[in-house]
Formats: sequence, C-alpha cells, structure tokens
Amino acid sequence: MHRLRWLIALSGVSMLVLLALGGYCLNQAHALQTRLDHGYVGEQARRALTPALERGDGERRLRPLVDVLMQRPDLALYALAVYDAEGVLLTRAGLLEHLRLPLVPTAIQERVRAGWYALLGSVGRLRLFGEDRRLLGSVEYSLDPGDVDGVRVEAVSALRFAGWIALGLVVPVGLMFSLAVRRLRRTPPPWTVRADPHRRGAASWGAADPGEFRDRAGEVMDALGYGLVVTDRDGRVRYLNTTAERLSGWSRADAAGHMHYSVVHLDDAGSEASTAMMEKALEQGRQQSVSGALLRQRHGSGTPVEAIAYPVRNRQGVLDGVTLLFRDLTPYRRELESLRREVRLSQAVVDHLDEGLLTTDLAGVVRSANARAERMFGYSRDELVGFTIAKLMPVPFLNVPTIRITDYVTGRGNGKLPKVVGWRKDATTFPVELWVQPMRAEGSEGLVVIVRDISERLRGENLATRLGRLLDAANEEVYIFDAQTLRFLEVNRGARRNLGYGAEALARMTPLDISEELADDSLRTFLSRLHSGERDHLVYRCRHRRQDGSSYPVEVRLNYSREEEPPVFMAIATDISERLSAEEKLNQLAHFDALTGLPNRVMLYDRLEQALLAAQRGPRMLGVFFLDLDRFKAINDEHGHEVGDQVLCAVADRLRSLVRPSDTVARLSGDEFVVLTPGLRSAEDAEFLAQKVLERFAQPLDLPGLSINCRPSIGITLYPLDESDADGLLRHADHAMYQAKQAGRGCFRLYTLHIDPQRLRQLELERGLHAAVALNQFQLQLLPVLDGEGAARALLGRMRWQHPHYGWIEQTEILQAAGRAGLVADIELWMICEACERLREVAAADLPLLPQVLPLSGWQLRDREFLGHLSGLLQRYAVPASALVLALTPDGHVEAEDRHAGLDELIAGGLRFGLRDFNRMPATLTLPLACVLVGEPLTDQVSTMRDIRKAAGGEVLVVASGVEDEAVLGRCREAGIDGLAGSAVMPAVAGEALGEWLRQARVAPPR
Repeated sequence: MHRLRWLIALSGVSMLVLLALGGYCLNQAHALQTRLDHGYVGEQARRALTPALERGDGERRLRPLVDVLMQRPDLALYALAVYDAEGVLLTRAGLLEHLRLPLVPTAIQERVRAGWYALLGSVGRLRLFGEDRRLLGSVEYSLDPGDVDGVRVEAVSALRFAGWIALGLVVPVGLMFSLAVRRLRRTPPPWTVRADPHRRGAASWGAADPGEFRDRAGEVMDALGYGLVVTDRDGRVRYLNTTAERLSGWSRADAAGHMHYSVVHLDDAGSEASTAMMEKALEQGRQQSVSGALLRQRHGSGTPVEAIAYPVRNRQGVLDGVTLLFRDLTPYRRELESLRREVRLSQAVVDHLDEGLLTTDLAGVVRSANARAERMFGYSRDELVGFTIAKLMPVPFLNVPTIRITDYVTGRGNGKLPKVVGWRKDATTFPVELWVQPMRAEGSEGLVVIVRDISERLRGENLATRLGRLLDAANEEVYIFDAQTLRFLEVNRGARRNLGYGAEALARMTPLDISEELADDSLRTFLSRLHSGERDHLVYRCRHRRQDGSSYPVEVRLNYSREEEPPVFMAIATDISERLSAEEKLNQLAHFDALTGLPNRVMLYDRLEQALLAAQRGPRMLGVFFLDLDRFKAINDEHGHEVGDQVLCAVADRLRSLVRPSDTVARLSGDEFVVLTPGLRSAEDAEFLAQKVLERFAQPLDLPGLSINCRPSIGITLYPLDESDADGLLRHADHAMYQAKQAGRGCFRLYTLHIDPQRLRQLELERGLHAAVALNQFQLQLLPVLDGEGAARALLGRMRWQHPHYGWIEQTEILQAAGRAGLVADIELWMICEACERLREVAAADLPLLPQVLPLSGWQLRDREFLGHLSGLLQRYAVPASALVLALTPDGHVEAEDRHAGLDELIAGGLRFGLRDFNRMPATLTLPLACVLVGEPLTDQVSTMRDIRKAAGGEVLVVASGVEDEAVLGRCREAGIDGLAGSAVMPAVAGEALGEWLRQARVAPPR
C-alpha cells in the first residue's frame, strides 16, 4: 500500500512537471516564431515601401505596393497601414477595411477595426528611415504568427516538438496516476481477501473449498472473456464458467460428468485438436496450446477460438486433472479483416496516384513501388524492389556522385539542385520532378520518393515560351488581365510600343485606364456575358489612350479562359485607324458627290425612302424640289469647265444656306439638284420656299475674278398629294421643272395631279386627326337606351369632331381615319377617359349611374400598357368598373383570347363587355357578355332575336342601335328587343348635359 502511494505521488509530480515543461516550450516556440515573423515581414515591408516614401509618392502610387504585400502568401498579413513622418495615414489595406457600421462614428469604427486586427493576429509597428537616417514614415501591420512562409527555423521546430512530446507524455503518466488512484480507492471484493494466502488466519490453497475457488476463478475468466473448463484426471468435466457455457452450448449441469471431447469439441485443420491437446496435457504434464481452432457448439455451429490446457496437480504434486482456457477469436478476426481491408484500400489509393511513389532506405535502395511507378519506368513491382535510385534516375545521381537522394529532401534548402532524368526499361529517358520526405516506420528510417513525369508540362512551357515570343512579335496588342481585379497580368511588346507605357506601369492598370468611349458598366456587361458562357467571345470598338494623351481607334476581341487558375480574360486589340480612314473614304465616294460634297443619287434615294416612311406616319407633307441651272452649258463654253465646276460648288453652298438642317440637298447629275423638305404644312409653304430660292439666286455668284448670273428652274411635287414612290416623285418633279423651263426659265411650277375628292377628304382627315387628338377637339355624345316602357337602361357612347373644313365628322368616319393613321388606341382611350369624367360628375351629384357602352378593339386587351391606363382611369375618377361596358366585334372577341393576365383582375372588379357589328351570333365567345348591339338587318326577325337570347344568355341586355324611323321602331318592339336607341327613340345627349338629363329622365332599376 505504501508503494502504491509513493507511485501516485511520483506520477502526479511528473505529470505537473511535464505539463509545465510542455507549456513553457510551446510558449517560447510561439514567442520566438512571432519575433522571427515580425522581423521577416518588417524587412519585406522596408524593402518595398522605403523607395516610394523617399520619392514622396502619394496614396495612388503607394496603394498598389500595399496591395502586392497583402496578396503575398508568404507574409500572411491581415492588415497593413502606411504613415508619413508626421503620423498622417497615407494608405491602408486589410481584410476588414470594407466593413462599415452604419450610424457609428468613424473614430469608433477605427478603434473597433484595430481591436479585431489585434485579436486576429499579432500587431507590429516599424519605423522607416532613409539612407541619411532621416525618418520617412512608419508602418503598422497585423500578421498571422506561425503562418509566415518566409521564416522556417529548425530551433523553433525542435522547441515546439519538445513541447508537444512533453505534453504527449502527460497522457500516459496521467493514465498511470488515474489507475493508481482508482486502485487505491477501490474496495476489493470479500473473496479476494479470503483467498489471499498471506492473510493472517487464512487457510492454505489446498484447504480452500475447491467449488468456491472454481466459482471465483470462473468469474475472473468471465470478466476477461475466457471460457474455463475443469476436468478430472479421467477427462470428465467438473466445471464450466458462463463464457464456456455460451461458447460450447452446454450448461454446467448438463456437462458435469461428460467426457471433455463431448463438451469442448475443437477442430484444427480437420484433426481432433481438443482430444490431442487434453491427452498430451495429461500424459506429459505440460501446458498445451492451439490457435485458430474451431469450437463446435452442441447444436452444430462453430466459433473460432484459441485454447490453452494447463495440467492441475494436488498438494502432493500428483496430476489431478486439466484446466482448459479458450477465447472467442471472432472480434479479433473481424478487426484483422478490417485492417487488411484498410491496407488494400490504402494500396489502391497509392496505386491510383498520378505520381510514381517509391519507398527507399537512406541509401536509395527501393523497398516498394506503386502501380504508377511500374508504368513510368517499365519494370514490374518485384523487379523494382532492390533497385537503386541511381539506376532508375542516372542523371544526376550517376553522373554527379556528390549528389545524393537525401539532398532532395524538402525543406533542407540545398540551393538549386540539378534536374533529374528518368531511365525506362526500354532505354528511353524522360524528365522528372522529385519530392523526397524522410520516413520512419517499424524501427527503421527511410525515404518516400514521389516521382512526377513532367514531359507534358515542359512541352507546354516550351510552347508557351514560343507563343510568347510570337505574341511579342505580333503587331496586334495582346492583354491578359485578372478576372477579379481586371488588372493587367501580361502585355505584349506591341501594346507597350503603341501605348508608350512600361510593363511596370501597365501592371497597375486595367482596360478602363487605357480605353476611351468605354463605360465601366459596358465592360462589366461584356465580361459577365463571357463569364456566364452566353458568348464564346465578344468584339467591340473603342479608342486607346497613349501615355502622351493622344488616342487611336481599336477593335478588341475579348475571350475568357476558365482553364487557368485563377481565371483570366484575354483581349486582342487591332489598330483600325487606316481601316476607318479607308472606310470613310469609300463611304464618301459611294454616297457623296466628289465635286460639291453633296449627297449623290444613291444617298438621295435612301433619304427619300426614309422621308416617305416618316410622312406616312405624320400629318405633314414632303416636298421634292427638282432644280436645273438655266444656260449652264453656255457658262461652260464661255469660261471653261474649271469655272463651271466652281459655279456648281457655289450653287451647292447657296442651296445649303437656304434650307433647314433637316432638309436634304443633293446633286443628281450635271447641273441638276434635288432638295427634300419634309414637314411642310401646305402647298403654300412649298411655293414660299421656291420663291425664296429664286430671289436668292437673282444675285450673281461671286467667284474668284468673276461675277456670274445663274438662275435655276424649279419643279415641285408634294407627297401625299402625289401618292407615288421615290422614282415617281422624282419623275413628277422633273416634269414640273420642264414646265417651268417652258414658261420662260427662272421660275417654279407645282406638279398638278387630279385627286379624287373623297381621297382628298380622307388624306386631310388623316392629317388633321393628329392635331385633333393633341388639342382635344372631339365631343362625346351619349345615346340613351330605353326599354318598352320608356325607362333608360344604358347609354351608348359615340364621338363627333368639328373639322374646320368639312364640319361635323361622325364616329364611323373618325374610326376609319384613325385606323389608317394608327390612332385607334388613342381615340378609344379618349372616349373611356371622357366617359369616366362624366360618370364622376354624375356620382358627385348623387344621380343614378347608367352603364356606358363604348366601342373597343379586341387587340387592346392584350396590351399591358392599355390595361394599366384603364385601371388608372377607374382609380383616378373613382368610377366602379361595372359602369363601363366595352363593346367588341366578333373578331375582337377572337383577338381577346390571348388577353393579358391583368384583364382578369378588372373582370373580377366588375368590368363588363358587349358584342357589336355582327351579322349572326358567333359560335363561341371568350368574354362574359352584358350587352348585345344588333343592327337594323336583324331587328325584324323574331326567330333571330330568340337565337341571340339563347346564345347570349338570359341576363344579357339586347339593344337595337340605329333606330331612325317609326317603322324600324315598330319591328323592334314586335321582336321583343330589350332596349332601343336612335333618333326615332330619343336624340343624343351631349356629355356636358348628362347630369341635367338624368335629373329629368326615368331610369330603370338595375337587374
């Protein structure tokens, strides 16, 4: 007991000493490593920043240097700040610089950020001095101690290793301490005290009760997992413990008195192992054992076991029986198989590596090799075992005997080592790269040699070198820039020559720094399209700015390389100055007159086509003026062709000065000119312009040394009064010009063409309709719909237009003109707006709201913008949607099949629809009907009305519109039509007078 207490005390003290020693070593290793890291980082920062501070560089030049230091992995920096000699911050970078706390003062944010940097790493400060010992500034930084790759000292590693060893020894010592304490505190069971032979008053082992002893021994063996079988000298079973009962399948009572080979039946490779083992123990009186035998249970199943037979002697030394111990090997075999499986898996992983893996002793003799090494060198695994590294890789190990394989151990810092060449079995060679690490296993030291075939890589590097030389020699500009920062990584010699920048300056720039006419968002859009895979490449044009401030146009082809890590963009820019100049010259020659600089015939036709399209969409006219110079041939004959050319140039300049910038002056051929003047309001405008030209040309042309009178004859035609194409308009203007020649020259004539009065009316209505919409010149009239008792059921909306020349224009003609002018949507929206305004006035006067039936085109219901306007009008005027009934034609209902989803919301709010302008009821309707408007041809047929009611539904209001005489009125009543509207029923009511009419009218209650 005293010895146990001394052991506890010694192990406790040892554990504390080892714990203190390990902590001290690790702490000292960490402190030493931190000092070394600070020294290395400070030296790197001093080298990089001192020249810049001596030059007095500002933040713009210091920031790239700070970014480079932050990105260096060997420095492991969290933050870096540079101050001048007065302590003023010049620039700063760090992991947390982008974090901003809203509503928190800047000073507090700086202190919080500095605290985080202090928690993340080790903070240091360094003062920077110049060569004259003048203080230049200071640097503050935060680094990750221990992660600085530039500092690796074996003393630190040894000190850290000693600390971990000391801490590792704490575990077994602590375990010994715990077991000793547990043993000291554990109370032994009573039977162990009684069985102690040294206990005072205890009986001898021979005097102890054999049954009690076997029971206690059986319990001990049960706890250890052993089966215990005791036999007498004849081999009959006396005792089995619980484990033996479980493994053999025999109970203690059943086995008592049976022969041992009946109860414990062991098979070992087909022989009776238990019989031989038990008999040998009885005969020879020595211990017998067997491993890997199979124990046959009573019911036939087997269990693998290992067994030991001990001969038992009495107090006189006479052999008294045999004690058999056996243990179940199933868990151990399962664990062994698991270990074998892991070994096979590890070998498969090693064989699957792309690199060859060799294990050797310190002399370089191969012990094992993986499958890749077999394929690499051409030898089998058995052949490789015993080879030396020098035989497999003669260069340099055979050529330079002083070079050993251990020189290539990683981290030894032996300087630049020779390149290694491998030698295959077929005598071919290949370049390799070695990684060597020391290995200690099974009590012996060795090496792990990783061999990588770098043939493909060298070919790629050689190809890249050759391509680099080709790119440098190319005239195109080649830029490779980072996909994240957009900074240039590589720039070829052609780009540096064209831009005038050096490689170092370009390394701090991005494509935006050298590009004009290229916005940041445009470049980001290009890059995102390439990054997403939407396009393989993109081509755009911009201007590149040289260092001296000049610029030149380029065409850039942009590509994205995902294979590189990190990914990069590549841009190839071509100077297109000469190409653009040539294109401009070709364009000038192709579209402009070489003498006067005016548009030629090709350009004239193009502009005339565009002017025709614009005139078709607008209310104004297009004037085409054809000019021919009078007696120009006499000027050529008298003064020569050179003076004639000067006259043509002067005429061109004078014509340009007389017209607007939107007009076109072109030279057709010889002395013929054409002027296009869009936007004329009438023929009087064209005559005024022609007279202005003639008055201006009444003055002589001032030429060097000459004053020449030259007047033109002018022919004019106007579109759309002259509904011809481009050729027809020029031909008609030419015809009018000849009429002016025949009238005495120096005058103008307007091309006259007989136009049908109805066609002229249509043209004038189309032109005037735009102004009527803009000036709100329409009037809304409401035609009451009365039932058979004279009560008002609804109002039919229709519009009129007071034209200054043709008087009142009715709705049908207005809608026809609007269809030709493309103003149907504007007209229908005006009617809805006007109806909503009248409904608001009626609601404000607390008068009944009669539904207003308004015509509508079905395609409008597919337009999201129109539905938005309709919903906005209902909300603005606070009008219920049920107060409007939009009447569509059958074709309109078909067009509404593809209606916008927003229409369903309006229908749910009460918007209703009608049917108009049909000869017979359509078979299918896509919208719910609230009103059907029938014309005069359908009103006199009772059966037709019955069919309409059946198709439309009983709740639909059937209205006969256009009832103009008493005869039609009578037929409608006989047909049983619900509502009647027309001059024979009641005249229309002006929208402004709707409230007054409702106060006097009788309104039917709503159904």
